[in-house]
Formats: sequence, structure tokens, C-alpha cells
Amino acid sequence: MIVIAIIGIIAGFAYPRVNFTQFRVDAAARTVRVALQNAERLAVTRQYDVVVSFDTTNRRLRILEDNNNNATVDAGEHVIYAQLEDSVHFAVPPAGVSGAASSSVNGSSIRIIDNMPTLIFHRDGAASSDADIYITSKRAIDDDFRCIRVIQSTGRTLWWRYLNGAWEQASL
Repeated sequence: MIVIAIIGIIAGFAYPRVNFTQFRVDAAARTVRVALQNAERLAVTRQYDVVVSFDTTNRRLRILEDNNNNATVDAGEHVIYAQLEDSVHFAVPPAGVSGAASSSVNGSSIRIIDNMPTLIFHRDGAASSDADIYITSKRAIDDDFRCIRVIQSTGRTLWWRYLNGAWEQASL
């Protein structure tokens, strides 16, 4: 019983130091990354474009299986949404991974489709643009920012954490 009481006291001191918000933002970064990876794989497998639009207002991604490659939602085309958690949203970071960031979705050739920044994955797996997608918690403190980066030529995704004033690449 004494050992259990000691463990309880130690846990009581440690619990307030655990930052659950950063765990939620990490989970949201993984959600966005997985949605982008699945869109790339779907484009290669089905041999048509997959259009990923970032609905920054409603905190979700719209993924369109674009059977006719016209970048618009047509009758019969499959559309799914990936929703971010309530405590996470798209936001402009204090500093971008590679310089200044002007919006929550940045890239050299980001298209605007239906008033949303959009990436298109082609049948060879390449993306229509390189992209940095920034998310954070509701409290939006610096250490809560995450970036999901898309490499245009390969469609590969990486993700980064903003900690102590610098970006560092995160693993899986």
C-alpha cells in the first residue's frame, strides 16, 4: 500500500507537466499526412487525378477522386472528407519551415479550387505543387505548430514540429 501511495503522489506531480495539446496537434499532423499519402497512392492505383482541397475555415480536407481529370466535383465522382479534431486548426506559423509563411497552405503552384487551396496528385504520384501545410492548437502558442510538407516531384510527405523557436523534422 505504501508503494502504491508513493506512485500516486509522484504521478500527481507529473500529470500537470504532460502537454496533452501537443499530442493532439501531433495526431492531427499524422491525420493530414496519412490523408495526403492515401491520396497519392489512390492516384497511382486508379490512374486518375486525386484532388485534395484544404477547407481551412471548416478544419477539414476534401479528397476528390477525379475520374475525368477536370479538377471539379462531377456527378458520380467519389468525395470524402478528413476532419481535424476540434482543438486543432490551420494557421499561419510564426516562421515557415523554409522562410516566411504567408498562409496556412503555402506552395509554388497551389491552385485555388472552390475557394480552397488545392493540391492535385497525378497518376505518376507527383503532386501539382510543393506544399507546406501548417496546423496548430486553439491556443496557437509557438510550440504547438506543425508542418506537413509535400514534395512536388514524388508526392512524398514529411512533417515538422516547431519547438523552442526552430523547426525540427519529426519521425513517423
